[in-house]
Amino acid sequence: MSGADAEASHRSSGSSYAVLVYHRFAGELKPGQERIDISPRRFARQLWALRLCGFRPLDAATILAFHAGEVTKLPRRGVAITVDDAIADCVEPLRRHARWRPQLFVPTAELGASAHWIDGEPVASWNQVVELARGGIEIGSHTRHHRRLTKLGEKERADELSGSLAELRERLPDSLAILAYPNGDHDAAVCRAAREAGYVAAFTTEKGRNDAGTDLFRLRRVSVHGADGALAVLWKAATGKGLPGWWLRLRRLTGAR
Repeated sequence: MSGADAEASHRSSGSSYAVLVYHRFAGELKPGQERIDISPRRFARQLWALRLCGFRPLDAATILAFHAGEVTKLPRRGVAITVDDAIADCVEPLRRHARWRPQLFVPTAELGASAHWIDGEPVASWNQVVELARGGIEIGSHTRHHRRLTKLGEKERADELSGSLAELRERLPDSLAILAYPNGDHDAAVCRAAREAGYVAAFTTEKGRNDAGTDLFRLRRVSVHGADGALAVLWKAATGKGLPGWWLRLRRLTGAR
């Protein structure tokens, strides 16, 4: 095996990282939103537990450098925090926990409006997003209108992708050229379109850890649900996977989290 091959093998089988994805921070648990809504207090407890157990935040630059081969070893318990949709109730929790370098993915044409995809919940304004960026939150794209990209024609898809990145760069020149697919919806054509639109990476909602060989346009994430407590988040951060069946059955029987 050549030196280059050995290095590639080491990187592929060595370091890896998990990515958590959140959506709402209201704690209201409205019918139909139980899986995406978590209270700010519970979010704070989860981050405290992660830090207590040795997890360390990974920012976007470190992740991209790892996939480019510029960083060959990540912290053993590195984890990235991502938030989709830019619902208004995310603003204060993200501001309070900016040291975790969370990445917020915003639907640029819907900022300041109502989320048609989540019961008309209010979406953060551009001013709020700009303030978050100034406070250390990394801002990426969630397309323009939060539409399922696999359902769109080529022209509409290009507008959702290129248009969102252009709107971000107009307001936030240092924003991330990273996309989070709405609803995780993607296929080969969508991945190709994202690359052609100028993005350098994209997040799905497929579960699992990411290693150096993971496709940059199919990066994996695991969702944090409203019923998840600190132990559940520690499991997800360690494995990149959802909770096993026995855990969910125990939760239903005992209310354990």
